[in-house]
Amino acid sequence: MKILSVSTDRELLQLRQFVLESAGHEVVSLDSEKNVFATAESPDHFDVVLLCHRFSSGSARQATRLFRKSHPGTRVVFIAHVYGEWPNVEADRYVVGTDGPEALLRVLEEVHA
Repeated sequence: MKILSVSTDRELLQLRQFVLESAGHEVVSLDSEKNVFATAESPDHFDVVLLCHRFSSGSARQATRLFRKSHPGTRVVFIAHVYGEWPNVEADRYVVGTDGPEALLRVLEEVHA
């Protein structure tokens, strides 16, 4: 699966990239709004976009809209920090980061099925 991982926290990006690549996925990590918006409007295709809670809700909403417009088949997964903090982002699925990498991998398989 080709995954775009988005966060403003580089440490989280590196950790997620390592976990996802270890599970056999191709991962591109971005840490700036400008690059995320440009990628959303580019011809580059991703199966899934991971939007981290460290990325602002407004930017996450805008990125989701851009991906849905340019790449309607791309699934969006929002990674919340803790339970009860569901953002105003219309993602296909949500996962809580504190549930760990197993939960993230499970959700990715579910959205890609």
